[in-house]
Amino acid sequence: MQNSSFNLVQATAVLQKQWKTILGFVLACALVAAVTVFVVPPYFKSTATVVSANPALADKARLFNNNIQNLYSYYGSGDDLDRINAVADMDATYEKLVDEFSLSGYYKLSDDSLPALKRKAVLCLRKDLFCQKTEQAQLKIIAWTKDKQLSANLVNRMVAIIQETEGNVWLKNYHASIEKINASITAKENEYKLLSDSLSKLQKSSAALTMGHMQTLSEQINQYRKTADEFSLAAANPPAVLYVMEAGTAAARAEKPDKNGIIIAACMAGFLFSCLLILVNDRKNMA
Repeated sequence: MQNSSFNLVQATAVLQKQWKTILGFVLACALVAAVTVFVVPPYFKSTATVVSANPALADKARLFNNNIQNLYSYYGSGDDLDRINAVADMDATYEKLVDEFSLSGYYKLSDDSLPALKRKAVLCLRKDLFCQKTEQAQLKIIAWTKDKQLSANLVNRMVAIIQETEGNVWLKNYHASIEKINASITAKENEYKLLSDSLSKLQKSSAALTMGHMQTLSEQINQYRKTADEFSLAAANPPAVLYVMEAGTAAARAEKPDKNGIIIAACMAGFLFSCLLILVNDRKNMA
């Protein structure tokens, strides 16, 4: 115990004698860190927070059943959030952003073909723009760029692209259903016309059966038309894909690099390293 106390006292005495060396080393580290952080360009962060909407609301019945909202929640599940994340992570999403914001120029890419430049810009953008899921079932879309307004524009545009991509899927399904129903209506109408034209040539018993068939066709045609109108109304009023809880805004100040934090950390590292170096050197001299 006494030996340990003696070593501690001896070490303290050695460090006190070399305080100028320690101070010089700390100042040198601080100077290098200061030069480095002031040379590195500032980066601005923008974040948009979204939650998924319930895809069950894409059901056309929501427009015609007053109780439908009691059956479906407005918010989706974790799987629905994963689907949104998957759309955001597609190369097609990043390529749209690269084209719309001319990011090949922002990243100063040149001397290559346009497809190669776009691919390089996409890879660069993936490092600066990404998504994070939270424990609260939210998806945060985060962008870091050297332009604070660009960061905000990127996250907000990605949100819009996700909405457009998923919304188009639902619209395609609506329109495909409308086309199939209209085709069925046309077929039923043609069948009805053929029966109507042949009605005058039939005997009384056959004519009665034909008229019954025509009545059934007429009811089916009316029902098909009603269904087609419902799909058309649903297509004109598509449900939400997601809900934006927080839109991206331009940052008030740069968050990277943390100049004060880096300089303080460099000073601490310089202090510890210089102390260790002095003590090791003193031990060698004592030996």
